[in-house]
Amino acid sequence: MTVPAFRQVMGRLAGGVTIVATVDDSGAAHGMTVNALTSVSLDPVLVLFCCERDASLHAPVLASGRWTVSMLTAEQGQLSGWFATRERHGTDQFADLPTWSGANTGVPILAESLAWLECRTWATYDGGDHTIVVGEVLDLGLGDGEAGPLLYYASEYRNLR
Repeated sequence: MTVPAFRQVMGRLAGGVTIVATVDDSGAAHGMTVNALTSVSLDPVLVLFCCERDASLHAPVLASGRWTVSMLTAEQGQLSGWFATRERHGTDQFADLPTWSGANTGVPILAESLAWLECRTWATYDGGDHTIVVGEVLDLGLGDGEAGPLLYYASEYRNLR
């Protein structure tokens, strides 16, 4: 088994594309494209995402303990690309993007997203070169019901329409 073969096999599992965001102690917002998001529990309501240890989001999200998830529409592939690049580090990552701050977390939520969650970190676990971050859902909502989801499959963005 090799890492490239593992990536190729896992790439056959289609996943929704999200932006996970947090705000650090200085008030700066950080975001990252995430497709490793899943529900965990209904009582309490929990979700998890996996954050690479060397990602710029890693330290701020662990320190703040509060974060949001914006689920992207098929039309938001460019946003996913932006939040997946290293070039955004050290910039105002949400500049010129339509956002609003979550009432429970104060963390940006993308205004045109398909759906969103506000979360508080419930637990973290070692996941090799990633940290598994489990969050309790504090609030949630739906966006445009007509928009389709942005999917990632076989190293490409896809949609259902």
